[in-house]
Amino acid sequence: MRLELTDDICKLSADACEVLLRIAAEHAASPCSADSVERLRPDFLCRAEQVLALEELLLTGMLELRQKVWGERLYQIPQQQYPLILRSFWAGCPQVQVEGAVRVEHAACSELAGEIFQGLLFIAQEGLPLTSKGVIHKKQLSRLAGLLSMPEDHLSLIQSSSGRQSYPLPVAIMIDLLSVLGLIARDSSGYGLDRPLLQRWLALTAQEMTDTLYTLVISRYGAPLPEEQHFRQLLSAAEFRPDEWFAVAPVLSWMRQSGLAGEQLVPGAAETASAPAPALNQAALAWIRLLAAFGWCELGSSAEGEACFRWKTLKPQLTRYSLGITPQNQAGAEEADSGPETTSRTQSTSASNQAILDSTSEAPDTVLSPQRPAEAEAASSPLPQAPASAAPGFIIQPDFEVLVPPEVPYTVRWTLAGCAELLHHEDLWSFRLTRERLEAAADQGRAPGEVISWLNAHAAGGLPEQVELALRQWARAIGRTELAEVLLLSCAGEQEGEDIAAHPRLQDIVTRIGPLHFIVRPEAAVQLRKELAAAGLTPSVKDGDLNGPVPHPQLFEPSGSAQRYELPAAAGERGLLGTGPSPKLLPLDRGGPPMLELPGEEAVPQMWFNQWRQYHITTAQKVMEQALSWGIKVRLSYGGKAADFIPERISGRPWKVRGILLLPGTETAEEIELAAEDWQEIQLLHPLKARNSSSAGAGGYVMIR
Repeated sequence: MRLELTDDICKLSADACEVLLRIAAEHAASPCSADSVERLRPDFLCRAEQVLALEELLLTGMLELRQKVWGERLYQIPQQQYPLILRSFWAGCPQVQVEGAVRVEHAACSELAGEIFQGLLFIAQEGLPLTSKGVIHKKQLSRLAGLLSMPEDHLSLIQSSSGRQSYPLPVAIMIDLLSVLGLIARDSSGYGLDRPLLQRWLALTAQEMTDTLYTLVISRYGAPLPEEQHFRQLLSAAEFRPDEWFAVAPVLSWMRQSGLAGEQLVPGAAETASAPAPALNQAALAWIRLLAAFGWCELGSSAEGEACFRWKTLKPQLTRYSLGITPQNQAGAEEADSGPETTSRTQSTSASNQAILDSTSEAPDTVLSPQRPAEAEAASSPLPQAPASAAPGFIIQPDFEVLVPPEVPYTVRWTLAGCAELLHHEDLWSFRLTRERLEAAADQGRAPGEVISWLNAHAAGGLPEQVELALRQWARAIGRTELAEVLLLSCAGEQEGEDIAAHPRLQDIVTRIGPLHFIVRPEAAVQLRKELAAAGLTPSVKDGDLNGPVPHPQLFEPSGSAQRYELPAAAGERGLLGTGPSPKLLPLDRGGPPMLELPGEEAVPQMWFNQWRQYHITTAQKVMEQALSWGIKVRLSYGGKAADFIPERISGRPWKVRGILLLPGTETAEEIELAAEDWQEIQLLHPLKARNSSSAGAGGYVMIR
């Protein structure tokens, strides 16, 4: 049943391993109450030994202790530890390959990393404003939904578990993921991009993006039922190799036989133990359909009609890194976030988001500066080409289509999206160079000549001659005029205008354009207010604050190796489809070994611990009652042999004790009722002192009743 234990599990005591195994089987990575943990206590452990085992698991990080608002404490296996525990305790999950032809019933859609890119690009170019009721405009919803390839019938698993039906489900998932990743944030006007986090996200490789997204998907969108958690983790195992078909039914049957299917087998029904439960079978197929919607997996049926699945080539991996950044492992994740509305963000207008499209972290030549009007004619003249990027390049076709191989970094794709139209984002991405996109790049402050130079530097083989000629012809008509915002000073009458025109300290600040109007240098607005106030001409301010900084586009800075992307704190509380704040994570003192306090121990005769002897019947009863009070074992002589006994309940008139007798040499645990005269010698067993004894390491007891 068990795999060779990993190093982390090997360091645990046998008692702790048994307790952890039972919690994992029953609850997976879901929180469980203290009552539930007590119900799962192994027959060979007393209450005090279980307390020590739980404390050991907490100290080693195999369990977390959480607390609800009203004070109830919960135990939980951390999400990042759960796959390790599952692999350590359960081995032998069958990987049955399907021979022969397979009919694909649910093909893989576009990969989720590409869908995320499409969503980010839409928000950057079009914006995602909110109505006065705080919902996204229907027009924008419809346009964004039309760009996403996730079919709703693949998403039934989320459809049934989410009460959010106001948005199309693909859009709700997109906004949910972008919010949890921290790439977008919401304010009163709408959703906008977070530039620093976006830059770090784009610097990840395709595999890193996929692994991070899979970690979020597996923890957010799957049902919390333990058996479904087990299935999702088992399906992630490396033994299920990409591009090969595997049968689903053997996995579910093995889960049932291993006690991971969330049901108790009826005695005498062993012949049906291999049949998967219908509910679990439906949930498993729904999960594979969801993976297909995200472009990671395919669901098919064999020639015999049996369900099977196949991972795509870029299979997600539950790595140590990706598991380490899950919401459950974030510092402060237990603190409830007030919602995406309170998250700091950049301006959400379409104009400010457009400025992000020129960002990249490849090299300084990829950061493009604004073009001055005087440079418009020079845009068509040859420019010094930037040094070619060391990264793989895209391919520009003579028909203006740009083919982007999978190895091209996402930073390059993002910069390309600022000056070309994204056509599709599947295995081989495709863009198209258009006059409209070149004009849009100029609106972002990117000189057409610099765009042409960047394209030439990053294109494998450079720009085709006819494409470059067309781009330079388009560039001649861009930037010959400029539409800009200015700061206007208006006067109430001609006398005020004459006074301002004659003011000696305002000559370099204002430019007169009429009898009553002046153009003001924006950076000198504060000085102007002071001078006018001193002259008795204090201005009133309309539609803005002259004391504030003048807004200007903010471009990405090239990302350094030290700025690696990580999920923001309390990420699990963001998004549209979250389950709300997690119970508060309680801090632990990990400074020493597990400790156990026995209340009133100093008042108990030490001979009860130190001496194996026969007592008067009333004293023997007191020894047993003390053991029950503390929840510890006693060692007594029964049938002429020494045995350990766990008292569970004492009744009077006549006095009897019911509990678990651990028979020596047989590894069997028997529920039995004893009177005080049924044993001779007796001794209290202190759990800490007996922790390394043979009984503490016994994990193979079988209960007989």
